[in-house]
Amino acid sequence: MGLFAPFVLAAMRHVTLPAFLLGLFLCLGAAAEGPDLEYYLPVATADYDPAVPTPQAVLGWRVGDWHLHHHELVDYLERLAEASDRLVLTEYARSHGRRPLLCLKITAPDNHRRLEEIRRAHVARVETPQAAAAAGEAPVVVWMGYGVHGNEPSASNAAVLLAYHLAAARDAATRELLEHSVILLEPCLNPDGFERFADWTNSHRGRLPSGHRADREHQEGWPNGRSNYYWFDLNRDWLPAVHPESQGRLQLFHDWQPNLVTDYHEMGNVNRTYFFQPGIAKMVHPLTPEQNQSLTAKMAQEHARALDAIGSLYYSGESYDDYYIGKGSTYPDVNGSVGVLFEQASSRGHHQDTEHGRLTFAFTIRNQLTTSLSSLRSALALRPELLAYQAEFFREALAEAAAAKTQAHVFTAPGDPARLKAFQELLARHRIVSHRPAADVRAEGRTFAASESLVVPVRQRQFRLLQAMLEKRTEFASSIFYDVSAWHLPSAFGLIGAELSTVPAAAANPDLELAGALTGAKTAYAYLFSWEPRQAPRALFRLLAAKVRCWAATRRFTTAGEQGATQDWPHGSIVVPVGVQEALSPDALHGLMQELAREEGLQVRALATGRHGGVPDLGSPSFRPVRQEGVLLVTGPGVTSTLAGEVWHQFDQIWGAPLVMAEATQLGGSLLADFSTVILAGASFTALPTGARSALQAWVERGGCLIALGSAAGSMAAQDWCKVELIKAAPEAAPKEKPPQQGLPYEEADERRTARELNGVIVEAVFDPTHPLAWGLGARPRIQLMRDGTTFLKPAASSYLNPLQYTEKPLVAGAASKENVAALQGSTPVQVRPVGSGRVILFTDDPVFRGHWLGTEKLLANALFFGGWVSASGGGSGGEEEY
Repeated sequence: MGLFAPFVLAAMRHVTLPAFLLGLFLCLGAAAEGPDLEYYLPVATADYDPAVPTPQAVLGWRVGDWHLHHHELVDYLERLAEASDRLVLTEYARSHGRRPLLCLKITAPDNHRRLEEIRRAHVARVETPQAAAAAGEAPVVVWMGYGVHGNEPSASNAAVLLAYHLAAARDAATRELLEHSVILLEPCLNPDGFERFADWTNSHRGRLPSGHRADREHQEGWPNGRSNYYWFDLNRDWLPAVHPESQGRLQLFHDWQPNLVTDYHEMGNVNRTYFFQPGIAKMVHPLTPEQNQSLTAKMAQEHARALDAIGSLYYSGESYDDYYIGKGSTYPDVNGSVGVLFEQASSRGHHQDTEHGRLTFAFTIRNQLTTSLSSLRSALALRPELLAYQAEFFREALAEAAAAKTQAHVFTAPGDPARLKAFQELLARHRIVSHRPAADVRAEGRTFAASESLVVPVRQRQFRLLQAMLEKRTEFASSIFYDVSAWHLPSAFGLIGAELSTVPAAAANPDLELAGALTGAKTAYAYLFSWEPRQAPRALFRLLAAKVRCWAATRRFTTAGEQGATQDWPHGSIVVPVGVQEALSPDALHGLMQELAREEGLQVRALATGRHGGVPDLGSPSFRPVRQEGVLLVTGPGVTSTLAGEVWHQFDQIWGAPLVMAEATQLGGSLLADFSTVILAGASFTALPTGARSALQAWVERGGCLIALGSAAGSMAAQDWCKVELIKAAPEAAPKEKPPQQGLPYEEADERRTARELNGVIVEAVFDPTHPLAWGLGARPRIQLMRDGTTFLKPAASSYLNPLQYTEKPLVAGAASKENVAALQGSTPVQVRPVGSGRVILFTDDPVFRGHWLGTEKLLANALFFGGWVSASGGGSGGEEEY
């Protein structure tokens, strides 16, 4: 009977013969209507409060018949909250697409009357675990998250049914559950992606839906609904917290400190069944306590019983790791909770034909609802253990912190306090305490200035999370990773740090502040600001948008500073002369520079003269005019949507800069003439239409700058007109001849294959600070990049085309074979290739990885503004520059 067998079994238990025959007819795909509530619900319909509206009563159709749109989900939950005293509906954030993110707080009416008291008592046991009394009859807090990937719709559609059940069910088991638990139900974690997918599948479904995988309904367009508004994967954003969805979710999480966190997903492979954790035993993060996995295993027994009862196939213990702490089912594990992942094979539409039979949307919803209910039963049964485990987790963390040799960490970001401030803000989102030191700190041969440094004590309850953020692991029990194998946050933010054996005293104001100011001459000859601050590219984009003429310094120089001191200006510093401006009067320009200083937190200096007592003078050819005549980002099929989304987000949210996004099919005409820069993000150049390839080549030869990111760099390197030699990692040593019984195990082939990959590792490079592509990187001796892939660029014969070079020991953190490390040692992560009058700039490593790799985003800005200046002979105006 295949996957629809459970449908038949359930129908036989709850409905009459005619309804059973209709249900079978529907499951076979001869009609397009979803099943009745009896198919989903665990108790007889008569046991539900008739005053509480069913989904069908509000929607006008049965769950599983259509894919819910987000506004329909919101409308129903609002009606539900109005009708039941068990629910309180709150909005905790808005997505980039302006859609509300909702949380249903569900518990018994008596608990609702003292809900804030319950929350405060629960959080107190976490915040002061040493003094915490036994939990006694305190309710267990369960966080239930659905649909962080928008095109995994069974999760959010099941959440609607779960909400109805908890609001309306009158059986004794439900009443007992609500008396002893507080349920935080998040019905849709990614409303923008959810809406994108619902619109697609509902728009391409026929009256008689097709179960063929090739049908348009099941072949979602680009970009698909998995990602959020900017095409980011929100299930990788728990740690970096770049997006409002994640920021709101983190605040809610830490405001409640749940004991159990459930995370509902779908698998793209329709021939899979249903997965629940535990996952791969040897790929659990080392900081996750054993009891966490023990509790997960106990709950798994209840999930198995529940799925057995309806005849659904399932598995656990394989396929999924529990390692990267930035995922929704792993982040809780280093925060005193127990996170559990659920994965349902996706119908990716209304139904699909699989090797198990026909997989219906309704069936996927029911499995998700079934394990939602088994999770709640498990939480109730394990309530004393879960509460005790959480308190003990934080007690042990504080004891470990007290015994640690390192008692604090100190960090700085010379020349760019904005990155350090962003780091402090991120720590605060995770409830990690930090402070500015009251005095300079001397550590590991460096002085950390009090005004530019941040101290993070380790004696705090989030010690384990802090450990996970700062760890640099390079050895692992397995090479199979579902996501990245490294995420060292100081590397991501480009910070310099040191370990301390004592905690420096805090400044009176512990928080870092960005105090922008316009200083210097009252009547300006020119304005200057350094290129090192993170906000400098945003300021430059604003000036160019106002048609202000700007120049960049191709060499270091000094000017007079405050009180007779001198001020150093690094390479790339921006100069805005007053006398040459046509678009703005001197007064208007002065007002704009004041505005930039205030709003961007930027230090701007006004000079009274172009002659400042040193070389070069401000009229020197060492200052070059900056132009940016438009940037086009190639999008559409064949482009890696997540990488393209990172670029879009960088322009739109970080730089506030204009960006045109066009598909490759549009590139064959005269469109390219409107742009000076084209970005190809993670796409195969050979997969572009022939006309687009020819047009791009001709455009580059005429002077355009093509930036190729990620896999696009390897693809461009293989083109005859942009030939860059690649380094191949040495093959694994072939196994010695052995008798067949001593050969390599067949089942270990996947692990051997993944060991040859580079999936999310942190690597280190040195750079030439005088090179235009390395301007603004500051006083760091080296930078750390996120590497994903095995494209290794052989350095060009001219060192001027290789602004960065991997170090002799390039691996900072993550899983990499010795063959791949050797290939890294001889390669460069960035290379410039002159082609005719234009440039192709290749980045093998993502400079704006997941929107939080602040330490390398300046590389992309440099390519945009200064990439066309790079030549194989060095210099750019008579060889006078230093690069």
